[in-house]
Amino acid sequence: MHVFVSQKTLSPVRWHEAFPDSITVRSPQDIRDLAKGRGCVWLDFTSLTPADRQLWLAQCKVLKNPIIVLSNVPNDDEAIRVFSSGASGYCHVLAAVNQLREIALVVEHGGYWVGASFIEKVLQLSAHHFSHVPGHDEFPFADRLTEREMMVAHEVAHGATNREIASSLDITERTVKAHLASIFSKTGARDRIQLVLMLNQIESTVA
Repeated sequence: MHVFVSQKTLSPVRWHEAFPDSITVRSPQDIRDLAKGRGCVWLDFTSLTPADRQLWLAQCKVLKNPIIVLSNVPNDDEAIRVFSSGASGYCHVLAAVNQLREIALVVEHGGYWVGASFIEKVLQLSAHHFSHVPGHDEFPFADRLTEREMMVAHEVAHGATNREIASSLDITERTVKAHLASIFSKTGARDRIQLVLMLNQIESTVA
């Protein structure tokens, strides 16, 4: 089940066209029948104050359901804030029916939905940040990761693909994937984008 949380008196028809079984509620506190961990929660940020946006995210996060934020003016700063607060998707409130379905498919399978330009900026920021780090002594999660896992994470922070990491470290892509799985487990990151966000400890702005 998809739940749209919106202060709008009438929810857009396309929401229900995309998900015929969806419901719309006025606040996160009105969510009653959504099973924890199943279905998506879509938060309509339009008309909300910054404080209410953070409150809604915090209230929905406890449900353990994928959270997708709908914004009338998507931007990188807001994207960082919502992903840092636990969201799995971020898109325009006027997204078309087919795009809404595609977003849901991605996040329901544990992925993230975000604009390509944002991903590029995160990776550029990551590469800039870690280009000034000579070694792994101060590397985030150093107390949890093995030396080889830190090397893999360091490559991810530079935006390297699995193939590039394998070539750089002289290991197979299968081994890279195994290291990544272990890294995700130890850090709590669900994929490489969240890992990059965590590694850089991004709070509010993209350099």
